Formats: sequence, structure tokens, C-alpha cells
Amino acid sequence: MFRIVCATTFAAVALFAGAVAAQQAPAVILAAAVAATQGAKTDYAFDYGLDSAKQTWRAHYDPRATPHLQLTQPRREDLPDDQRRAFDGVARQMDGVSWCASQQMNHVTALRLLREDEASATYAFQPTAESIRGEQARRFANQLRGEMTLTKAAPDITRVRIYAPAAFSPMLLVNVARLNIVINCAAAPNGRRYAAETTTEIAGNALGQSFDERSVQRVGNLAP
Repeated sequence: MFRIVCATTFAAVALFAGAVAAQQAPAVILAAAVAATQGAKTDYAFDYGLDSAKQTWRAHYDPRATPHLQLTQPRREDLPDDQRRAFDGVARQMDGVSWCASQQMNHVTALRLLREDEASATYAFQPTAESIRGEQARRFANQLRGEMTLTKAAPDITRVRIYAPAAFSPMLLVNVARLNIVINCAAAPNGRRYAAETTTEIAGNALGQSFDERSVQRVGNLAP
């Protein structure tokens, strides 16, 4: 009887250990991707574009220039005041290439496999305040969900999706009915992937006025 109990106990422990290992494996792969990207980070100049119903900008980022991000089309002086302020805000926040396997990604939680093939695996995850760069967005991180696709060989992130599974109110008199952000990554000259295209869709109402907006940001032509 003791032998049977021991065998059963060891089997249960083995199953538990296997479950823990299965949960830890995605985090280990993600950590390897982040470490590889951090080790290969390089300052690049690049072209930046934004297309939305309200703005169409073309700009160039140069880490050696002041300011780093300079509008090329249209001219900054030709922008209306609100768009000029918006562009200046983007310029202040932009500090170089946005790497897909950034240090912030080490802070996501609840990694869970959704699907996989021979080359990659897609995981669901829970964003946290520490995983989000925007100060305002950190306040409603718990309202968001995420998905990421990781390559299996030389781990790196190829795609990230952040979305709201249900409507929420990020602040008084503001309701977000739909939020969906998709980041498609491309390989930089150093071989690590960066956010090449970011599509943001957001709809809801603020102060009694409805809004439904879509914007696409593109980064390309990276050069040392």
C-alpha cells in the first residue's frame, strides 16, 4: 500500500511540475527574446509616417539631430495649432526605434498558448502597468488583453495585438467601446525586429460626442 501511495504521490508531483514547466516555458522564451534584442540594440535613423482621418505626416528621425524627429511633409509651420501640438508631443516621446521584444514585454503576465506551428507560437497575455509606456494607458492596463507571436528559432516577437475585450471608462465622461492595436514587426539591420507598422482603432464617446478613429503609423528605411 505504501508503495502504491508513493507512486501516486510522485505521479501527482510530476504532473504538477510538468504543468509549472509548461507555464514557465513561454516566459523563458520571451525573456530570451528580450535579452537578445537588448544586447543588439542600435541607434538608427529612420523615416516615420502617420496616416489618419485628421493627420497625414511624413517625418525623419535622426538620433544625432535636434530635435530628433523633424517633419518633412507638410511643413511644421503649415500645420494648424492643434496638429502642431500633437506632432510636438509625438516628437517629445519618441526616443528611437520601438523594439518589439522591448524590456517592457518582460513585465506581461498570464502567458497562455493559443496556437502554434513549426516556426512560431502565439500566446495570450495580460498587460500590466509596467509593460505599458504611456502614462495614461498604465491606469487602465487591467482592462486590456494581449496576444504576441514568438518565433521558436532565435526567439523574437513578430506581432503584438493589444485590445479591450469589453467597453470601459478610462476617465470621467469618457467611454471606450472598442480598442484594438496591432503591431507588425520587421527585421532591423541588426536582425532584431522592430515595430514597422502600428494600426490603432478606437471608438466610443467623450463628453456626449461619439468618436471612431483609425490611424496607421509606419517606420522604415532604418540606417545607422
